[in-house]
This record gives sequence, C-alpha cells and structure tokens, in this order.
Amino acid sequence: MLLTISLFNRSLLRSDLRRCWPLFAGYTFLWFLILPLRLWNGIPAGTLAGDVDAAKHVTLEAIGTATSCAIWINLIFGIVLAMALFSYLSSSRATYGMHSFPASRACQFGTHVLCGTGGAVCCSAIIFLLTMLPQSAAACWGPTLSWLAFNLVTFLLFFALGIVCCMLCAWLPAMAVAFGALNCTAVLCRILMDTMCSLFYLSYKDNVFSMGRDNIVVWLTPALRLTLDLKETYADGSDALLTHAAWRSLLVYGIAALVLLAASRLLYGIRRSEASGDTLAFRPLRPVVRWVVGLLGGLGLGLLLALILSCTSNTVALLACIIVLSLACMIGSQMLIARTPRVFGKLWPELLALCAVLIALCLCVKADLFGFERRVPQADQVESAEIVCGALAHRPAQFDSPDEIDTILRAHHALADRTIPKGGYTEYGRSFLITYNLKDGGRLSRQYYLPTSDMAIVQPLLETDTFRRSLVLDSAGTVSAESLRYGWVSIPTAEVSRELTAQQCNALYKATLEDIAAMDMTDTSLYSNQNCLVQITLDDTVHDREFSIYLNRQCTRTLALLQEWDIIQTPEDAFGIDDKGDYADTIEYPGITVPYSA
Repeated sequence: MLLTISLFNRSLLRSDLRRCWPLFAGYTFLWFLILPLRLWNGIPAGTLAGDVDAAKHVTLEAIGTATSCAIWINLIFGIVLAMALFSYLSSSRATYGMHSFPASRACQFGTHVLCGTGGAVCCSAIIFLLTMLPQSAAACWGPTLSWLAFNLVTFLLFFALGIVCCMLCAWLPAMAVAFGALNCTAVLCRILMDTMCSLFYLSYKDNVFSMGRDNIVVWLTPALRLTLDLKETYADGSDALLTHAAWRSLLVYGIAALVLLAASRLLYGIRRSEASGDTLAFRPLRPVVRWVVGLLGGLGLGLLLALILSCTSNTVALLACIIVLSLACMIGSQMLIARTPRVFGKLWPELLALCAVLIALCLCVKADLFGFERRVPQADQVESAEIVCGALAHRPAQFDSPDEIDTILRAHHALADRTIPKGGYTEYGRSFLITYNLKDGGRLSRQYYLPTSDMAIVQPLLETDTFRRSLVLDSAGTVSAESLRYGWVSIPTAEVSRELTAQQCNALYKATLEDIAAMDMTDTSLYSNQNCLVQITLDDTVHDREFSIYLNRQCTRTLALLQEWDIIQTPEDAFGIDDKGDYADTIEYPGITVPYSA
C-alpha cells in the first residue's frame, strides 16, 4: 500500500487519462488502419481456406510495413504525449497549482509516466490481439511479437526523450525544438563535417551515408539506426523476424530509455517552479545552447550561403559567410532564451570568442590537422575495395583478396603522400576513385587526379587480374567458357542483332580472356569511354548467370571473331565517333582548375 501511494496518485492518474485519452484513441485508430484493417482487407475470406501461403505472405508484408512505420509514429507520438502530460510546466500558474497538489514530485512524475507508458501498452496490446484474429496471422506469432516489442521499445525511447526535453525547457515550442535537435544533431554535425572536408579536400568523397551502422553518429540518431536494422531484416529473410543486430539495438535503446527516465526524474525534483514560462528551465544550459546554435546553425547556413553565392573556393569569402551567420544565430538564440532583443550588452565577449573559434576551425580543416585527407584504413579494417579509373564508373573493379587489398593500400599511401605542384597540375590525366567497404559496415572513399606522369604509382594495381577483367567484363566471376550455352550480339544503331551458338559463345569468351591478358595497361585510352557500339551478352545457363562484354580497341581477338562472323566489316566499325570530349571533367585545386579526360 505504501509502495502504491508513493509511486502514483489515483486522482492524478484519472486527470491525466481524461486529458490524454484523445491521443491514445488516435494512436490506436492509426495503428488499426495500418495493421489489422489492412490484413482484413488484404486477405479475402476464401484465401484463408484455399491458399494459406498467400495469406501468410500478405500478413508478413503488412507486419513488415507496420514495423517500419513504428519508428516515425512513435517519434511523433512520444513528444506529443510528453508535452501533453507535462504541459503545465510552461505556465507558472499551472505549475504552482500542480506542485501544491497533495502528492510529492516523485509521485507526480511517476503518475505521468505511468499514464503515458500504460496507455501505449494497452493500445499496442489491443492492436496485437486484433492482428492475431485472422487465421493466417496466428501462424505468424514470431513476426507479430517482434512488431509488438519493436513498437513498445521505440515508443518508450522517444517518450523518455520527450520527457527530458520537457524537463530542460519551460516553453512548449522550445520543447518541440529541443526534441528535434536531440534526434538529429549528431547527423547534422556529420553532414557539416563532410561538407567542409569536400570543400577543402579534393580527394574527400565520404558522406553521411558511408557511415557504418555501428558508428557513434548512427547510434545517437535512433531513427536512422533502427531504419538500417529493419533494412537488414527485410533483406536477410522473408519471415520478417528481427535480426540479431535489431534486437541488440532494441536492448540498448530500452536501457537508454530507462536511464533517460531516471535522469528526468532527477531533473523534475530540482526544477524550480518559477522557471515556468522561460525558454530554458536551467540557467547553465543557456551558454551551451547559444554556442551549439551559433556553431552548427552558422556553419550550416554559412555553407549554404556560400554555395548560393558560388564562393566556396574563396576561403576568405567562405569564412565571412560562416562568421556572419554564426553571429546572427548566436544573437537570435540568446534573444529567444532571454525573451528580449536587448542582449548585446553582455554577449559581445562570447561573439568575439565565437569568431576566434570559427577562424581556428577553418584553418585547422584547411591545413588538415585532423588527417581527413591523408586517412588510409588499416588492412584488418577492410572487408573489400572498389576501384574506378577514368570514365568507367558504371563497372568498378571489385577486390576481395588480402593480397590485392594490400596492393591498393600501398598505392593509396603513395597517392596521399604526393606533393601537389604549386599552382596545381597542368597536364591531362584521369580520375582515380578508391572506395573501401569496412568491416564495421562503413565506407571510406577518396578520389585523386592522376596526370600521366603519376600513373606509375598505381600501375601495380592496374596490372592485377581483377582490374583487367573489370575493364571488359561486368560480373563474369569464375565462369568457364565451356559452361556458356547462349548469347547474343547487337548493334542498336545499325539494327543488327545476332544470336550466338554455344560454340560461338565459347570461342568469343576465350578470345576475350586472351585480350584481357594481353592488354597494355599503360595505355590511358583504356580508362576513357571509347564509345563502343557493339553490345555482347553471354548467358551461362549452367550456373544461371549472364554477363556483358565491353570492348575496347585492344580487344583485337574478339573484334576479329566479330569480323569473321560478318557482324562487323572492320574492327573500327565497332566504335562510333570519338566523343570522349563529352565526358570531360575538371578537378579544382587551390588556384587552378585542371581539365582532364574522364
């Protein structure tokens, strides 16, 4: 009895339910439309008796969609419910009234949390039972329970996060803004970092999507992490059962939610009643918010303004845009915090400090003190690698063997350590893109400009069998010539189409392999688009795979066979007018723009 009295108050609980029942009703109705009603409409009565497998497929599909929707539904519902339960904290009168209620703050907090979590659990249980009504759903206990667990944990996480925002802020709009900031600040920081690096470092090609699923930025963005987990779930199996990684995420986020609730309880106990109506409930948060808004808001808006004005290549102009908008963001945030425009008197030292920090940050990035441009992964960190040289981005070379990856790493070290001539390169060359697929699920990409004089740096890599084959074959793998049964050759521009016999496929593929082995890899024309008009596709019916052959002018044996079969009259007939100028590109180095042939 004492435990019951200390944890919640019945009268307060009834009051919370009266205020929040429309939210719970809407939450239940939305889930009813997404899951049970969809099942009832998607599974005709006759299907249950006639085709159980089809009904089960519809059920699993509906549960999969519902699980994905759970992230975004609970993201919104969590903060809305938290704001509804703790809305009185934004009004001094309501706050004093609640705190004069004959119940301790611990009891009040426990009652609000019980109302929110209990209501969500009841709503989810109703949807679960309605979902299990169809006979097909009864055969999908595992996926349905997975949805229930996923829905409850995501709700608890976002609800707890919403309560934290309600404790930290004392103004309803500020609560919503804080909730959004806590959910996306980590990703925003990563996007700003990638943008800055891409402006200062020509070779930097990473972005927010190249992060591994276990990256700290992803963990600090629950919606992103959970989305990636579900993507893996649906890719790995048709039963819609959550993967081990997804269950691990739910466990981590469930514990995090409990920690957030405990922190909220402590904040509620020390929160001053007179802070109600202020933007922030705790004064120590004010400088933190000013600096976060000033730095992140200024960097984001400053970079955007620089892109609009096309002055990103001018370091001084870029820095001016960032500083001006950072100052504006800090001043604006302080006006909102203080709820008055008269903020300049005590703020100017922080404004000067902000300018100094931004200048130092830009200089550090420009000088690459953090090692972004020179970063080369360790061999034990790399799962596989992809190489694209020149204009052949549509068929990158895939490297998996440790020896070939070691060759790539040595070439990458040599490229990263190059000394770029003052004023940049003045000779034509090729682009060289390296992409590592890391064992932690992330990707690291770097692109370099290779003038003809520097091609020797990557020559050992270009001479590998994997890279040679990638220039001509898209995905032949370990196909043997003897297993080929069907193929065809076409020249769409000349309306020529010819089916190939198994014997012709065999001969053509052997000739292509001989051409690949004999190619002169120092010929830079290999890495240009040679505008081949001939399309060759071979079908390995034994192993159920097909692949294409992309001819270049060094494929003399293959071209000779096509000529022998009267598909072309001369080897040059396989190629159109040399239009590689259409594929020209440029690379911008400080002080100079160098054209190169893609």
